[in-house]
Amino acid sequence: MNKHVSLIISGGQTGADLGGLLAAADLGIATGGLAPKGYRTELGENLELAKFGLQESDRIEYEVRTVHNVQAADATVIFADRLHSDGTKLTIESCIKYAKPYLINPDALTLHDWLIEQQVKVLNVAGNRESVAEGIGDRTRQVVRDALRRSISLDSEYKSTVVCHY
Repeated sequence: MNKHVSLIISGGQTGADLGGLLAAADLGIATGGLAPKGYRTELGENLELAKFGLQESDRIEYEVRTVHNVQAADATVIFADRLHSDGTKLTIESCIKYAKPYLINPDALTLHDWLIEQQVKVLNVAGNRESVAEGIGDRTRQVVRDALRRSISLDSEYKSTVVCHY
């Protein structure tokens, strides 16, 4: 397991956000983040998000939690079929504004290596909601889980070249 990442955060939306939280739960990694007021998702209120350690914002707008979670993390990984969705665009813009590294649509090995290279302890998992990209939650869960399961000893053998965006 990747011993560097000790906390995975997200905004709790369906799709990529939830996939990241579930991957962390699968591996016993702590979870958290900021969710909109009422733990609002595209499916309505999801009070189950409190069990993942998400805090409830005093604002209902998704944008507040998006910016907060980027700022609170060491880095952000984005899973998206539609990179031009409003939420994904805001996530990327926030990473650039706050000089936070981000990676888009990695496979497990690339993500694993990047997390080590960036020395990430708090990872924000973001991306498309399920209604925008069907199956994105499951894909995110698998990639994040597989990346974090990889032995750190593999790092020196399988260095991948990753373009880091700031």
